[in-house]
Amino acid sequence: MTENHAIKQAARNYAQECGVTYREALDIIRRRGSDGRRLDDFVVRVLIEAIEGCGIGHWAGVQKWDGTHSALITDIGGEPYELSPAKIRPAFAEYLQGHPECEIDDVDSYLADEIVQTALFGGVIYRFEARRRTLTYHW
Repeated sequence: MTENHAIKQAARNYAQECGVTYREALDIIRRRGSDGRRLDDFVVRVLIEAIEGCGIGHWAGVQKWDGTHSALITDIGGEPYELSPAKIRPAFAEYLQGHPECEIDDVDSYLADEIVQTALFGGVIYRFEARRRTLTYHW
């Protein structure tokens, strides 16, 4: 079996397991290694940044969180959602298609928020607008 065959087989399996197209899976497998392990590391990082990094804090509250792989959140309207790597993976795979230069250290709470919203709602519907307060010093 050639290395090319192994990559194609891994991409087929990955596409089925993760709900992405074969072409997307093939690109991801080629960029991240034949086992797709690197993408799993990214997805866990997204969950951690979204929850512990307060990425989703402006529109959701965390009800349960196991620390790496499973969370139950409730949006500001009271609707509950379950978060898991399987739910996040297709949205993040789509993000990687457009941003092949992305490294794991590039995943911050803002990106994690957008990925989670895309996974749950198909796009970003809650915008976080950070407002900086003017500091007034009194001497």
